[in-house]
Amino acid sequence: MNARIKIGIVGGGMVSQIAHLPFYLADQRCEVVAVAESRPSLVRHLTDTLRVKRVVTDHHVLLDDPSISAVIIIAPRPATGPLALSAIEAGKDVMVEKPLVHTFQQATKLVNIAAARNKLLGVAFMKRYDPGVQVAKQELDRLVSSGVLGKLLLARFYDYARDYAHPPPPHKRPDESRPVRFETWPSSPDWLSRKRADDYAWFMNAASHDINLLTYFFPVNELRLVYAGSPIEGGLTATFEADRTPVVFELAKSASGEWLQGAEFIFEKGRLRLEIPSPMAVDRVGRVRIDENCGVAGLRELSVRNTWSFKCQAHAFVGNLLERQQPLTNGVDAMNDLRLIEEIWHRIESTDAKHVH
Repeated sequence: MNARIKIGIVGGGMVSQIAHLPFYLADQRCEVVAVAESRPSLVRHLTDTLRVKRVVTDHHVLLDDPSISAVIIIAPRPATGPLALSAIEAGKDVMVEKPLVHTFQQATKLVNIAAARNKLLGVAFMKRYDPGVQVAKQELDRLVSSGVLGKLLLARFYDYARDYAHPPPPHKRPDESRPVRFETWPSSPDWLSRKRADDYAWFMNAASHDINLLTYFFPVNELRLVYAGSPIEGGLTATFEADRTPVVFELAKSASGEWLQGAEFIFEKGRLRLEIPSPMAVDRVGRVRIDENCGVAGLRELSVRNTWSFKCQAHAFVGNLLERQQPLTNGVDAMNDLRLIEEIWHRIESTDAKHVH
């Protein structure tokens, strides 16, 4: 039996408490050696409630510990890049909360150094690990290859959610701000206009998941951007072409009281539908339905095992560490996603300039 993987976790906030730490603590294949968290109220919660054996206030303690081989980073988004870089340079495999970073150039730097040091680099795009998403991917591949529903005419990915629309599991919010601030990297490319910087940061927070899903179903090197526009704050559309099939992405910052995210795949003789639950809905997974208008016509729902995507992600990452395999959501994919994201925003900037003139 392999020795247990020794893990350090940077960050003890909400996402760490509910979506990462419990699963690594429970996994017998690994040991959480320590958590780095500087806010006193969270330190108490981690030790008293979550029973973390060791909490340190300085993340450098984890990086300097030779027994720790992997680090999970859950930190403010602009700080993720520098933290990941420091961890890789310290000889650690790394999993970071999404997004990996905010620009293609930043991502390339991390991917190159991880490859040079032979370290795993994962990004917590947990939606790829949702059992419903995986069933939908398998079914789409089957339908396309078999041709049973005819040609794929259109794919549509949508995200109309501004907030979780579902209460998160119990957790402790900090009573104070961080006594020590992390180093940060820029939250937008240097070519982006200042008036679009906040829109871009919102996109990276809300839609980097969506782009990572889209490139799970359609490889990024097969996507050609046809149109991208964001004429109003909080609304954006982009259209791609993948092997002559239109692929549409729609994003809207809407607090409708529901989590509205998913995808549709329209064939000549039917439709495959994927509905993705709120990330805080621990008892729900993606729902997959298929409308068939050939053979036995009708609507049927595909069977999906009910396991929270965050749990699946943590379990998979420990397996990656043991088997030395790059994660399903790896740094190279995140880097290529960012190239596509910057292409979208280049197109939006170009449209803005035309409207000005």
